[in-house]
Amino acid sequence: MTNAAIYARISSDVSGDAHGVTGQVADGRALCEQRDWRVVEVYEDNDLAALAGGPRPRYADLMAAAEPLDVIVVYHLSRLWRNRRERAEGIERLKPLRVSIVSVKGPDLDLSTAYGRSMAGMLGEFDTWESEVKAERVRSHIERNASSGAQMAGGHRPYGYQPHYKVVSQGGEKVRRRITGVDLEPTEAAVVRECARRILAGESLVSVCDDLNRREIVTSAGRTWRTQTMRRMLCSARISGRRQHIPTDSYQGKTAPLLGPIVSDTSEWPAIITHAESDRLRTLLGGRVGTRPGSGTRKLLSGLLVCSRCGRPMVSRPQDGHPRYVCDANPGRGGCGRMYVNMARADERVRDLVLAALDSPGMAERLAQRDSPDDGIHQQIRDGEEALERLAADYGVMTRREWKAARTPILARLEKARAVLSRQSQTSALEGFHGPLDFMQERWAAMNTSQRRAVVTACVESITVYPPRSGGNRFDPDRLHPVWRA
Repeated sequence: MTNAAIYARISSDVSGDAHGVTGQVADGRALCEQRDWRVVEVYEDNDLAALAGGPRPRYADLMAAAEPLDVIVVYHLSRLWRNRRERAEGIERLKPLRVSIVSVKGPDLDLSTAYGRSMAGMLGEFDTWESEVKAERVRSHIERNASSGAQMAGGHRPYGYQPHYKVVSQGGEKVRRRITGVDLEPTEAAVVRECARRILAGESLVSVCDDLNRREIVTSAGRTWRTQTMRRMLCSARISGRRQHIPTDSYQGKTAPLLGPIVSDTSEWPAIITHAESDRLRTLLGGRVGTRPGSGTRKLLSGLLVCSRCGRPMVSRPQDGHPRYVCDANPGRGGCGRMYVNMARADERVRDLVLAALDSPGMAERLAQRDSPDDGIHQQIRDGEEALERLAADYGVMTRREWKAARTPILARLEKARAVLSRQSQTSALEGFHGPLDFMQERWAAMNTSQRRAVVTACVESITVYPPRSGGNRFDPDRLHPVWRA
């Protein structure tokens, strides 16, 4: 008796009820019964596309178990193969086993013969062509929608928004949904504004996420907040009422890049924050991992204190149970190892210096005036990034020396613009903080380390630590010399 295996696949099962593969299996069983074949096994890959060549677990099982089979029954040849590489590998796998492909809607193909293999290749190429044309049409439609600021219905509900959906039905089965309108979700939108303000003020992503989780505020998926989730939300152009487009060919595996080009300054999504705030967030959070704020919890003055002997930043190191800031002489650090200061006393001293400075006439005003927002800085950063993209496309057309000569001034302009933007963000930490001394002391006491550090870095560039005076072990506050920003 002929041994047959049935393979069924459907690319997209929006309803989740597997009706598509169930129908294919039923038709395959009917064909086997008609021809008096014994069904050895049924293999189903539901909701899995084949064009991109991604994993299909049951297809892999079928190929591994093909040796005792005589035929593989499919509804249509396109259900088995859409990808050129998989088709070629599949034909070569089944050829020596003398396994035939039989389609409910198509011809019988004996892969042990040249005719059967060539027909499988030609028919399969038409299937691939059809899929690629459809994919090009869909991509073009998505790009047009993005440029016009239209909404997209895919994915989970964006945090801060409440979309209204219309279910589009076909044959009584739900096949897709369409957004008919979007409203802000007031409570969540307020959280988005709070997070944006805190990050722009210099607080770390870790600190903000920990605070939301402590307050039992969850994501739109009902999960706890993680730094990557927070970063993607704040970098999204959507929350500023704009539209970005990230082509799928720029994905790293299945992960979309953090940032995509903004293709429309208007969108059907209501804005939660301003364009300028969004640009600052995208610049601050969208850089290399090592340059992004908030990768972990730091001590108040780590990296801000500078050794007067060697000029290297000082770090936190406990000794004999007492936390200290030290000049680190370990390999790779480059410090002299000859300077240290008590952490608690240094933190208190810098706190007093900063609060006293902010309580002095005009200090906060001078800082704000020095780093007043410049709307053109965001456009300068965009222009620089676009210039780098155009230059990258020319790599190989010009010589390496010409390419480097063109790239150097662009990087210099970008670095300068980002430095200006960074100063503006540091000054944001003082919004709502400045006031009478007792008010600032109360605010300071209620802050976490990340928030306090943001206030300090808004006021000082660095703090130089000098050697202690001889003849005493008491803490000398005059050892700390801040370099003020204004």
